[in-house]
Amino acid sequence: MAVAAVPPRTHQQVRPRVLREFRKHTGSVFGGFFGAAAFDEVALLPVAAAVDKTGRFAANFADRGVRSGFSTFLAIWGDAADRAAEGERLKTMHRDVRGLGVGDFDGVRYSALDPKLWNWIAVSGLFLVLNSFTPATGIRLNDAEREAAYAQLLEAFGALELPGKNAKLPATYAEAEQYYEAMVRDELAANPFLRRVTANLTKLPLPTLLLPPALRLALTPGWLALRPLAGRVVTVCSFGILHPGVRELTGFRWQPRHDLEFALYTRALQVAWHTLPDRLLLIPLARNRIEYEKLVRLHRSVGLDSFAAPAGCPAGRG
Repeated sequence: MAVAAVPPRTHQQVRPRVLREFRKHTGSVFGGFFGAAAFDEVALLPVAAAVDKTGRFAANFADRGVRSGFSTFLAIWGDAADRAAEGERLKTMHRDVRGLGVGDFDGVRYSALDPKLWNWIAVSGLFLVLNSFTPATGIRLNDAEREAAYAQLLEAFGALELPGKNAKLPATYAEAEQYYEAMVRDELAANPFLRRVTANLTKLPLPTLLLPPALRLALTPGWLALRPLAGRVVTVCSFGILHPGVRELTGFRWQPRHDLEFALYTRALQVAWHTLPDRLLLIPLARNRIEYEKLVRLHRSVGLDSFAAPAGCPAGRG
């Protein structure tokens, strides 16, 4: 994401293959390597105050990541009815997220359904997916493809938009980029919660979700030994795609050696992207949707173009 003013867009061709790869990327398991890029959300003080007060992040922020990821995948890969239902569920659940912060955020007022907060979180998610595409796959988007990829995500996230003309998400990538730059310049700020979650990335807990208690207990000793390295990889991959202005607010100091680490980790992901089968690369919901679409095309491929009698057939003569 450029820090300078947004350059004028040039006319470029959209390559269908690239957009297909981007769509696959939205259902990739590799998204977890870049998940901490979503920390830009809590650089907005009312968001930090709200998340801090719930205590769920402090209890087990891996669980929060799993819930957010599953909700996002449903918004992108569910059918129209399920996307709409998920959008309504999230809006309903967030109605109670309002009040005043405590502790470090004493007196900070927040309301999750305030369009300013809601849209910032949504745009953060959109940019996380967009900005992780090239590092994860090695495929570069031209300007036209970036606009098309943004439009693809915006359509999927449509059910999450709040009602009202002034609550709409940015309509184009160019507008979203300008919006993001303005937020970094005018609204975001360093805060104790943002610094704390950044520092704790090398202490990633095992999620309690989807892991039976016995399995979680068995995995814990190995995870305690592995998590400093896992946290390091997630930190470098995530902050490598994070806006430099936001990265500065986290307290993490990006050094030249981090550029080398980022290149090493993302090169490994790119090799895996181009060599591993979809059953290992994609979440089941995305993989099943792609298989379904292939089957639909197969069924349609045997259909006739017309039920009219063929030319030259006696039955077709008047």
